[in-house]
Amino acid sequence: ALSSAASDVYKRQAAHALLWLLAAVALVVALALCALAYGVPGAWLQPRLDALVPAKVGRLTLRHAAFRPGAGLVLEGVALRDAEDGRVLASLGRVAFAFRLWGGGGVAERLRAVTLERLFVAQILHAASSAEEEGPRTPFPDLSAFPIPRLRDVRLRLTEPDVLEVRVREVTAILETTPDGGGLRFRDIRGAIAGEDEHAEADVTLDVHGGTVTAAIRGFIIQTRLNGIYRALDFPIIERYSDKFTLRAPAWADCAFTVGLDKYRNIFDLRVDIVSRDGGAYCGVPFDEAQGTIRCRGVWDAVTEIGPIVVRRGGKVAATGTLRFDCPNDRFAFAAEGNGLQPAEALRLIDMPFTEAIPPMHCTEPPALSIRGNIPLMSEQTPSSVVLQGHLSAPAGGRFERVPLASAEAGFAMTNGVFTLSDIRLGLPHGGTLQGSADIAVPPTAEYTDITTDFRAADASLADLLTPFGLNTLTNCVANGSVSLRCRTDATFATSLQSIFDLTVNGGLIGRLPLFAGLTDLVADAVPGVSSLTDASTVRLQGIAKDGVFSVPDFSLTGDLFSIEGPVSYDLPKDQVEALVIAGVFKRDTLMGTLTRWAAVPFTRLVWQLHVSGPLAEPKWHVLTFVEKLWDKVTK
Repeated sequence: ALSSAASDVYKRQAAHALLWLLAAVALVVALALCALAYGVPGAWLQPRLDALVPAKVGRLTLRHAAFRPGAGLVLEGVALRDAEDGRVLASLGRVAFAFRLWGGGGVAERLRAVTLERLFVAQILHAASSAEEEGPRTPFPDLSAFPIPRLRDVRLRLTEPDVLEVRVREVTAILETTPDGGGLRFRDIRGAIAGEDEHAEADVTLDVHGGTVTAAIRGFIIQTRLNGIYRALDFPIIERYSDKFTLRAPAWADCAFTVGLDKYRNIFDLRVDIVSRDGGAYCGVPFDEAQGTIRCRGVWDAVTEIGPIVVRRGGKVAATGTLRFDCPNDRFAFAAEGNGLQPAEALRLIDMPFTEAIPPMHCTEPPALSIRGNIPLMSEQTPSSVVLQGHLSAPAGGRFERVPLASAEAGFAMTNGVFTLSDIRLGLPHGGTLQGSADIAVPPTAEYTDITTDFRAADASLADLLTPFGLNTLTNCVANGSVSLRCRTDATFATSLQSIFDLTVNGGLIGRLPLFAGLTDLVADAVPGVSSLTDASTVRLQGIAKDGVFSVPDFSLTGDLFSIEGPVSYDLPKDQVEALVIAGVFKRDTLMGTLTRWAAVPFTRLVWQLHVSGPLAEPKWHVLTFVEKLWDKVTK
């Protein structure tokens, strides 16, 4: 009995012990499940995180970790911070790792999906470049022994990532370890960008052990969305010229680049092809369709090319251009040619500086135009540092300043701060041509320019040449001869004018100039046929101008009925004509003289001495005396 009782007590004690053990196990399991479900503070895992990431790379921190059914291992508040200043280099709002619960293999082999929310990658390389300017180079960590897990066909999903300022709504990809085991490959990347019409595909390989990133990105995007990549790689020049595109719709872009994680290895190779078939503008120059290519090699002493830039209008190529940024030689070279742009548009297309010094010209139809040159890339740009050359041909004419043209052709160049127009050939609407050259000296301040010209006129229409002054009625008058002048285009224009001229104007109608209005009124009652005073006249102007004062020692105006001869001067700054001339009936052996001689018999021996003074538009004519005897002496 006693033995039986003892056995029962032992059994009860064992049962109680088993219950307590089961309860303890259940409690531990419950606590473990709670810990997994509700997570543990990241601080508890910090020692493991510090051991996982080399100190030179940065410090990896975690706010919370948990294991949840259906989602797997969930990490929240993940951040990679700079080891020195604590700045966030990359962060994740939330990342979930889904594993296969059954089957062999390690943890990496069981990984089947990764979901990342609010991924952020800062401008790490650009920040490193800025830091370099402030202090010595920071050695880049050796990643050759960095452990890479063996991954295969892991589904990757990112929502609202912000990588190097490239922001998209969602990205999906397949993640796997590279065949050599030294990096990670993200293939079959699909991205839905901010706009509904923007989407892209990509493949990215991160060679951790080799220290490079290789990517290929293709899709319809707004080209400025790539600016973050350019900024991260410290290429603001590419960003600057990419921003000059204004597109009506997303353009097709094909971008491929390789960049070294350690920029001091000088590994960088970029190519971006952009095609816009919906039109837009480049540097304010509108187009129906355009395409361009960006190429860049090297981080240090990089050479970047943008081009050929092809601009189409009306289904035809309007112009092509190239831009070259040569950092080693501190030169920005440009070139453009075509027959579909106005001259001002071509200058904008190549972003030509100091265009305010170039005389404006508008062509009736876009001219054939070629232009090339270079300017400093990083040092100060001044007129003397611009090198330019080109050629323009406008067979349909147009307008130069305010002078109408029937045709125009010229070569042009700019060196040592002087813009030169050479081999100028201008055809005028009412007939005749102008040929010559012009030099425009552009000072550093661009407040004024010095102009030197040399022109030869051949039956050039006076009406066209005087159109800027509102005197476009002299359609029968033509000019022949040469004019050379030099002046400054500021407030000192009048006093700075220097000139040598030798011109003959034929064709009549000169009497319609305001200059001769006073003479016509003066002799209207004395000479029959005064309405034809100068209708068939010739004017000879030969002289010089110094400091804005024109001197014509032997001015002559000869007509069928009347002539004027004598010295004439004109003070441009004061707008004052001063002349002492002799006027009289002339050319009696001409047809007009013969027909009107009977009416002018009383006056055929009369010669007048006249004094002319006053403003050019309305001078005063005064009769001084009859000088018949003097005239007899002069004509003998």
